[in-house]
Amino acid sequence: AKVWDLKAKESIATFPEHQNPVFGVIVKSDGSACYSVGDDKQVRAWNLTGDQGAKQIRAMGGAAGSVLKVIQHGKEPWLFSAGADTKIRLNDREKGDQIREFAGHKDYVLSLALNPAGDLLASGGWDGEIRLWNPKDGKLTKAFNASPGLQVSAPVAKP
Repeated sequence: AKVWDLKAKESIATFPEHQNPVFGVIVKSDGSACYSVGDDKQVRAWNLTGDQGAKQIRAMGGAAGSVLKVIQHGKEPWLFSAGADTKIRLNDREKGDQIREFAGHKDYVLSLALNPAGDLLASGGWDGEIRLWNPKDGKLTKAFNASPGLQVSAPVAKP
């Protein structure tokens, strides 16, 4: 993972701890830290400022497969991650502690999004399933298939 100065068109920080591909990076809204996820099954927090700039703060494990997506809550110190193990994890981004796990997807979770109020979490799976969750209690609100054309069915016999 790298941080770039877009005006100078040069890298100003490199975070080497991911030893495998990095699939997602987000920056904390105040610019003091960033979070990255990757094939090493970790969510990593990085310091971006001061004498500890470009240093890893912590690694948050627990995933059984590649972590493909990371997002943060706008008001709460929450970090959501998801990936190949079909689970979504909610961590406290300041402490690193896991708060809860959202289970139910049957395939890779490729997409995560929060509504502007932060009270609805949407997740999307490789199989086309969309799930809507209450992020505060982890309860599933709704699930539906957004791409029913991907379902495999038996061929129709010709007359």
